[in-house]
Amino acid sequence: MIPRSSSGRWLAGAVVIVTLVIAFSLAMAVFNRDREPDLLPEGSPGRAVQDYILAVQGEDANGAYALLREKVREECDLDAVYDGRFSIPRDSFSIRLVRTDEGDEEATVTIEVTEVDAPGEVPLFGGSVNSYDAAYHLVREQGEWRLTEPGWPGWWCAPKATPTPPATVSIAEP
Repeated sequence: MIPRSSSGRWLAGAVVIVTLVIAFSLAMAVFNRDREPDLLPEGSPGRAVQDYILAVQGEDANGAYALLREKVREECDLDAVYDGRFSIPRDSFSIRLVRTDEGDEEATVTIEVTEVDAPGEVPLFGGSVNSYDAAYHLVREQGEWRLTEPGWPGWWCAPKATPTPPATVSIAEP
């Protein structure tokens, strides 16, 4: 039934517009969820960070581990990576490159992370959106950019266990 008063028509029109905006927003969220990321230039510090984050997100521990500086790989226990402490929330965040400060042998890549904590990941229905910056420090090793520290904010790398030397047995002669 079409409202007969002018204010009723405005209200009906507003309801239709709000409904269309919500439907469009939901459709865009669904379609963009599986979109491939735009890759940064190969060989750049930003691309090394991007590859690292994509490897972590895809649970490719070996790929992420390979992007760490050699000294860190020597100290970091890859088994801890497989232990489940090496993860990024899968669908509840977005990342944007803010800035790259690049020297000849060192670089810092700053990204902005936006996390959505909401039912169905749609903040319109409650929840919150949190944004923060994270900086990754890199060094050039053998011509490739490598991260100087593992991790995602809040993640740490367990040190490799020191092997226990075998027990020595002495046999006393009578």
